[in-house]
Amino acid sequence: MQTSSFGRVLLTLAALACAAPALAEDQAPPPLRPGQQIILANYFELSGSGCSALSPPIITITQKPALGTLIVSRTQGVVNTSSPQCAVRSKVLPISQVLYTANKPGLDTMAWSVTFQQRWGPRGKYPRMDYGSARLKINPGPPLPAPPIPAPRASAR
Repeated sequence: MQTSSFGRVLLTLAALACAAPALAEDQAPPPLRPGQQIILANYFELSGSGCSALSPPIITITQKPALGTLIVSRTQGVVNTSSPQCAVRSKVLPISQVLYTANKPGLDTMAWSVTFQQRWGPRGKYPRMDYGSARLKINPGPPLPAPPIPAPRASAR
């Protein structure tokens, strides 16, 4: 997987906006098969003063994958912050996720942009932006079987 900006942290006096990769930049994704899903990136934003959570950043898909589906999801997640402004290092925050589902075997490429609430420049003229991309290999073959469902336990009376 190739990435352009996963894990990049933008820290200014006014804001803390983060891109947290689901996979480390030097870590290859596990082999995918049709039907499997992988989280490519998580994004969140904190205000620099007080370290309070802001709404999750807006993610726009700029290059759709040809062999699968790329979606953006908003959820809550536990984030470990490394900012000296944050007294609490682990917080539950609203996050935006980039999720990929493999549909066909082959090599797939996709890209997206991220727009944060915090702005920069004279009078906050310019939005803070980040960009991400991925190149994934989908192996041929049937989807991997679902994990077994545990049998119900018999209750003792």
